[in-house]
Amino acid sequence: MCGLNGIFSSGGERDWSSAIQRMNLKMAHRGPDADGVYNNRDITLGHRRLSIIDLDPRGTQPMHGLGNRYVIVFNGEIYNFEKLREQVSSYSFQTGTDTEVLLALFAEKGEKMLGLLEGMFAFAIWDNEKEELFIARDRFGKKPLYWWMSDNQDAFLFSSELRSIISSGWLKPQLNRKVLGQFLQYQTVFDPNTLVEGVFQLAGGYCASLSKNALGKIEFHSWPFYERQKEIVKPNSVKTYGEAVQQTRNLFESAVQKRLVSDVDFGAFLSGGVDSSAVVAMMAKHLNSPVKTFHVYFDESEFSERKYAELVAKKYETEHQNILIKPQEFLSEVIPAIEAIDHPSADGVNTYVVSKYTRLAGIKMALSGLGGDEVFGGYGVFNRIQQVNRLRKTGILQLWEQIPSSMKKSIPVKGKIHELINLKKIDESTVYELFRHFYSDAELAKLGIISNTDFSWGIPIKTGHLTAWVGNEEFEKYMKPVLLRDADQMSMAHSLEVRVPFLDHTLTEFVMSLPDHLKPLKPGKKLLIDALGDDLPREVWDREKMGFVFPWKQWVNNELKGVVNEGLEVVSNIPELCHAVQDLRAFQRGPTNEKWHKAWLLSTLGHWIKNNQININN
Repeated sequence: MCGLNGIFSSGGERDWSSAIQRMNLKMAHRGPDADGVYNNRDITLGHRRLSIIDLDPRGTQPMHGLGNRYVIVFNGEIYNFEKLREQVSSYSFQTGTDTEVLLALFAEKGEKMLGLLEGMFAFAIWDNEKEELFIARDRFGKKPLYWWMSDNQDAFLFSSELRSIISSGWLKPQLNRKVLGQFLQYQTVFDPNTLVEGVFQLAGGYCASLSKNALGKIEFHSWPFYERQKEIVKPNSVKTYGEAVQQTRNLFESAVQKRLVSDVDFGAFLSGGVDSSAVVAMMAKHLNSPVKTFHVYFDESEFSERKYAELVAKKYETEHQNILIKPQEFLSEVIPAIEAIDHPSADGVNTYVVSKYTRLAGIKMALSGLGGDEVFGGYGVFNRIQQVNRLRKTGILQLWEQIPSSMKKSIPVKGKIHELINLKKIDESTVYELFRHFYSDAELAKLGIISNTDFSWGIPIKTGHLTAWVGNEEFEKYMKPVLLRDADQMSMAHSLEVRVPFLDHTLTEFVMSLPDHLKPLKPGKKLLIDALGDDLPREVWDREKMGFVFPWKQWVNNELKGVVNEGLEVVSNIPELCHAVQDLRAFQRGPTNEKWHKAWLLSTLGHWIKNNQININN
């Protein structure tokens, strides 16, 4: 796990090493173990290394292959690199790294090598002979890759972080106001856009080629997996629930086992929930030494999951650490967490705190249960959409839509329920969007902001596969642009690598392909629970779903009010958002602030703008 940078310029043989060094320095937290720069005519590459596999200094990047023909900078891990290494018999390996395996595969297979990779990655390979640059990003976009091109198209910059591109000195960062509506509704911006105008993301599952003679003509390709992934529902031979259970167990066990390759101490986040407990159970099965587990908790109330984490730790005799963080300790981490944000969301502070205390325990890599809810239908939205589907089939919703809107508005309900009953059309798509949005379409309209967020990626709802459709929406609109991005930027802020076995592409493809009757939602994530059998104590899964419970509303309205107002003050200078800030301040003055979550979202945006000196004027 590392950070990478690059400048590809056709403006002569200028040495851009100083710019790359600035970019490297800006993301030193991503790779404290080594720092490297390569410069050759039109290409300059930079890298920061966090050593996880093969700690030999020869694994430092940028790394050369086939003499000096190829040079690579790579961020991520390839879990099947040892098997792939055996397939390249003509290459003379000098290290035991997965990085060199990528070089060897590219030299032999070119772009086709991407379909062989199992892991998380973003990398760039420069071909000195063809004077071409090749970049690629993993299937789900677990590892970031941002890029920018100069107006005259003579320079192409790329990096693992937005702020590194900004620090290059090549551009003056301008707020991308075209996607403000998207940010307000989803607390994020979807690939390929970012909140910096002119800076883009290489979408997950894509690669691109650039040549010296046609630098401005970027050739983007979606490699085969990505096109298959968009289908969601694929044929498989599973006919019975028993077969689905057994196959799920086999694939999940394999997914965890793959992610145990490491040459440094590693462990697992153990929240006490089903997903993280399942990961620990499988780790214990395949490790000869006790699993190191970490449970961060905040109080001893009835909402604490500490007792469930301890049940799992006791069952598998892990080296368990309960880390108590008192409210004032947590609050003291809020400002550093905000400063660590590379691309804003309202959801990353928790990950920052957990990652910090795990890293302080001497761990450089940890496995996480992230993705289990999206793959197996653990969120309430899955059941909610199924209910809508059933009501629509009875014709009740169609009758409701015929009731005059004046009558609906008089019904004494508030919040999301009020918005729901007043929808012009109630179906699976509109209800999903309603419950996923921070700001509704109506609220954006009052602000004069175009929503521009009607995304379904062309995935139809297939009969009997509604859960897969909801899962895909969650992948594209929450997990990938929010959870994965936050997991990366907040863990790497502490030089901690996080691996996510639930997002193993083989496991995900299989579970997503199952029809609804083989993937029951009640009780929560039943398929996963049945696949684990007796691996988990009953108390862990036979209870209401929980999670980190923080008094965020209280903090935003009291202890963090000053921090929130600082961010809102910045945002108030954006013409499109000044009225939104006025509205939030009016609620602040009231007896309760029911819009605290919106205040926190806009405040986070404001702090990010200030910290990165983003220009907000046209």
